[in-house]
Amino acid sequence: MVTRSDHSATLAVRRRLTPTCYSVHFSLRVIAPPPTPGQFVMLRPEHGDRPFWGRAYSIAGVDADAGESTIELMIKTVGPGTALWQQLPLGTRARIIGPLGVGFPCEPAPASVALVSGGIGLPPLLFAANQLAGTTARCDLYLGAASAAELIEPERCRAATAATGGELVLVTDDGSAGEAGLVTQALDRNLADGGRYAAIWACGPMPMLRAATRVGERWGIPVSVALEERMACGVGVCLGCIVPTAGGGHLRVCSEGPVVDGLLIDWGAAC
Repeated sequence: MVTRSDHSATLAVRRRLTPTCYSVHFSLRVIAPPPTPGQFVMLRPEHGDRPFWGRAYSIAGVDADAGESTIELMIKTVGPGTALWQQLPLGTRARIIGPLGVGFPCEPAPASVALVSGGIGLPPLLFAANQLAGTTARCDLYLGAASAAELIEPERCRAATAATGGELVLVTDDGSAGEAGLVTQALDRNLADGGRYAAIWACGPMPMLRAATRVGERWGIPVSVALEERMACGVGVCLGCIVPTAGGGHLRVCSEGPVVDGLLIDWGAAC
């Protein structure tokens, strides 16, 4: 059973990241046990009935000190629900349920890991890089976006990977920053040039996760993917976030994921 809890929190900090993305920090009592990279929370305002259901957001980081925690979330604005925390004033009270779901296999730490991020898929991977700093793991982060303007926190990502002895690889669809093309193509080229990883961890759009799984399969590297699906309950009851599995049947992203072995997914049906 996944340990979870219901927290009262306060919106403490908000920052613009890109033209379409922003980050929020919530202050709350210490979360125990602490979240692992890849887990998520369900978030909604403490008062009012809009939105009726909480929204699921991956955890980008957690700081704890003297009985208090600060949890960071990164949000891409795609509609009224995701724009909500961009509009509410600092000090607004929130309900946070979590941590929820299954995270990346951080223990024991892999010898080396390729972190592959597409767009707003960065939060759990940035969390993972920070969590693995000081362990035996070297992390290279492949940070992808449509354009230079949409790259999220590149300098922060560079510092996080450098702390593990790794490197940041920037990739944009239009070539306005870093390499031109798809982030999974950059990973494949690195492997073709002799790069080696003990694991690949990826988060982003479904087609990107499919491509990352295929790259890992081609080079004999296990791939863990953090799936992004719309959720209502977040605890496996409503069945609103199921995805098809390769062996037939389905899995619930919120409770059996969001991090799963990429080979478990029927990508032809899921994408």
